[in-house]
Amino acid sequence: MPRKSLVIPDRVSAPHTGIDSEALREKLTEAAETGGGRTQALSILGAALALAMTHAQKRFNHGRLDGLETARLISAIHDEIVMAIWDYATQHEVRASNPTESERVALCAVGGYGRAEMAPFSDLDLLFLTNDKKTSSYVERLTEFVLYMLWDLGLKVGHSVRTVDQSIKLAKDDLTILTALLDLRFLRGDEALSAELYTRFRREVTKGSGRAYIAGKLAERDDRHEREGNSRYVIEPNIKEGKGGLRDLHVLYWIARFLDQEGQLVDPQRAEDYVGMGLFDEQAATRFRRAADVLWRARHNLHWMSGRASEVLSFDRQVEMCRLMGHASGPVEVAVERFMREYFTNAKDVGALTRIACSKLEERRAIKIPSLYNLLPGSRRDLKNPNLTITTGRLNFKNPLEIKTDPSVILQLFETAGRRNLDIHPDALSAINFRLNLIDSDFRRDPDNAALFLRLLGSAKAPAATLRIMNEAGVLGRYLPEFGGIVARTQFNMHHAYTVDEHTLRLVDEADNLIAGRMSEKTPTPSEVAMALTKQERRILMLACLLHDTGKGQGDQCVEGAQLARRACRRLGQPREVTDTVAWIVHSHLDMSETAQRRDISDPETIAEFASLVGNQSRLRLLYVLTVCDIRAVGPGVWNDWKGTLLKSLYLTTRDYLEGRADLDRPSRAASLREQLLERLSLDIANKIAPTVDRLGPNYWLSFDMADLTRHARFIDKLKMSERGLVEGVHTRVDRPHDATELWVMCADRKGLFADLARVIGSCGASVAGARLHTGPVGDDGKAQVLNVFYLQNADCKAFGSRNENARKTLMVRAQAAIEGDTDTLSIPAALGSRRAEAIPVTPRVRFSDSAYGETTIIEVEGRDRPGLLSALAAVLRDHDLEVLSAHIEGLGEKAIDAFYVRRQGEDARLPERLRRRVRADLVEALSDPTEMAA
Repeated sequence: MPRKSLVIPDRVSAPHTGIDSEALREKLTEAAETGGGRTQALSILGAALALAMTHAQKRFNHGRLDGLETARLISAIHDEIVMAIWDYATQHEVRASNPTESERVALCAVGGYGRAEMAPFSDLDLLFLTNDKKTSSYVERLTEFVLYMLWDLGLKVGHSVRTVDQSIKLAKDDLTILTALLDLRFLRGDEALSAELYTRFRREVTKGSGRAYIAGKLAERDDRHEREGNSRYVIEPNIKEGKGGLRDLHVLYWIARFLDQEGQLVDPQRAEDYVGMGLFDEQAATRFRRAADVLWRARHNLHWMSGRASEVLSFDRQVEMCRLMGHASGPVEVAVERFMREYFTNAKDVGALTRIACSKLEERRAIKIPSLYNLLPGSRRDLKNPNLTITTGRLNFKNPLEIKTDPSVILQLFETAGRRNLDIHPDALSAINFRLNLIDSDFRRDPDNAALFLRLLGSAKAPAATLRIMNEAGVLGRYLPEFGGIVARTQFNMHHAYTVDEHTLRLVDEADNLIAGRMSEKTPTPSEVAMALTKQERRILMLACLLHDTGKGQGDQCVEGAQLARRACRRLGQPREVTDTVAWIVHSHLDMSETAQRRDISDPETIAEFASLVGNQSRLRLLYVLTVCDIRAVGPGVWNDWKGTLLKSLYLTTRDYLEGRADLDRPSRAASLREQLLERLSLDIANKIAPTVDRLGPNYWLSFDMADLTRHARFIDKLKMSERGLVEGVHTRVDRPHDATELWVMCADRKGLFADLARVIGSCGASVAGARLHTGPVGDDGKAQVLNVFYLQNADCKAFGSRNENARKTLMVRAQAAIEGDTDTLSIPAALGSRRAEAIPVTPRVRFSDSAYGETTIIEVEGRDRPGLLSALAAVLRDHDLEVLSAHIEGLGEKAIDAFYVRRQGEDARLPERLRRRVRADLVEALSDPTEMAA
């Protein structure tokens, strides 16, 4: 067997480690001979390791080593230490002057260490290869000594002790062990034993089993991608395990290495070897080397800045990393965005390289590779396009040179693939990559190309999958420059999980699922609306989905996005009605979610204002569907039934208003609902509760459906009159469909009631998802009846206390005490420090606006979220004698956006400018101060 299969190839020069091997061994021998023994040996080895790693880090930081060279150097440094320990052990501590057959042992590196690739805090993967399954005492003592020395040096070691037969048997049954042995590299001991293992491994395990291995590794890759978010555009990517990360390059290497029985692929880092095997051309080889280097540089930096084996580029690490990777200028958000854009572009290259290599493996090895995209099996017959053909089951150009004379075949390829649900051959994507410059202004303005693109949007079986391939091929951003501006653009916040382009494509997928009825059970109302859209409305929706975020990074994203959308639609030859509607949706795509979550949608003024914004039923339907899809596509856990209910209510009420069926006469509507409720109740209960509910005012009746009103009536029936002359009490109810726990508080109004209840909620560790606060007019007794309903969740956006009855009981006890004003002893739990959240700048903002008829003032605040923030804000409003009529709470990752409907008690509802300035200053202070404000 060639030596090159077992060791770092001779033609790859060993890096200079900075360790003098001979001098190191002399020091260890001296320690053994002078009685210093193991303790002194550890000190010598530790000093050598620390010095060598410090020098390696300095050389890397100063740019004298790239990422790949540093990975090899770190491995070589550990080679020196491991082999020195082995030599010291066998010469001084665990000697066998004439080893028997049972005492034969070889020390081998496997896994990443075997490939001679290590990050600063990578594990050492070692195999102690023995000759006898009954391990001799000599082998046991030697193995134990080496491992304890490594552990005492602070190294993380993964190890196994096996015979050749055991290794072969396990490799046949375990894909992980098989892959580790592909990277087998002899270090010390009985070299013949390691050569025997590798020879048998190649003959008995890898020979003739390529198909099963490839299928297993790709399935393993898919499972790993699923765990990491199944996208190479996750905002906080895992450099090692994520899609487009180092492990994907390793999979490519392992597949090639497995099939390489002749030993052509001798070095995972040498792109030239892949060229020699026919997997890459020179250009792809250069991309491979560049992609690996970027990932290794990022990984080394991440390990060193973390002081441990850290693989996730979290937000706080991105801030540090952008400087280390050469993006230090400008505001932190801009620097991070530039670095992350480079990272995601690199991740896209990794995907392209995987496709190219797998394609070559199929052709040269006659091995079928599973599709790289989740497309359904498509029809391969009757393509009816002389420019296209099927190659190894994938759509390809019949003659790639035809692209130069007729560039429209590029869009023909994607349109056909989408309509027929066919995967695209990597050779076709490579051919496009050479000719991207042909997608120029003339190409974009060609009406035939526009027709092809629009047909793709309307007829593709999986439009998001087809558009994603176009995006990764660089075609989508070239054809739609408006979309090109958001390709690989990161979003430096904890609210979004993906880059802007990936979020957009997921939005397209959500819209397609709604239109096709694949989401009808989960979101019945939006799905019903989407399925009823006309053909033209569906085209408008798809264009709006694709263009909705193109204004990001351009100033006012809605204004800029609308202009870009208008430009794109005109170039695509769309009629004025379509262009105007798409531009309007893009401009207004945030309005529906903001209205639903930050405004009182039970207020007719809110509905009238929103209906005026929308204008007609068609725009309402389109905006509703896009809003639902937009929220669902933001990231896991962002969408919930609470948001769905608010949007549905806003949609249905606005629809009725636009149809002229909405009754906006508040007194008459309230009176009607009152009569309906009392008719549902027994005469005794109706007579008992009527005086209480009549004191809540008309807005109460308009804020709840009849089911809620009935529940409230039964709650009120059980309450008793307090010493203050009004009924009072508290109740909790878990609303599982909406994942929220309702807290009901019935009592007499007093100054600071809302602030005290907010303090109670914060002290229990709950967060407010929404609140409906109802304070009736002051009666003849000088008192006003209050019914406050809070919707509470825990930190995971689940119903607070749904599985902890004691938590709900504590909440009720404290809320009952708050009715009396007894909250002085309550404290808000301290926030757990989050470097991730703190790395993202959040500027406190306060905005005032008057309701349509001037009866209330809306105060909208924005700042960094923290426990007790609502309590601090409520205390400010209380101290300025502002009565909170309604509160609307929204959390966007690290940011809180709260809206309060307030009025001055006993005075003109409008807040004079002088008062607004004072309130604004105090609210900004509360938003800025991380310590809890005194309530």
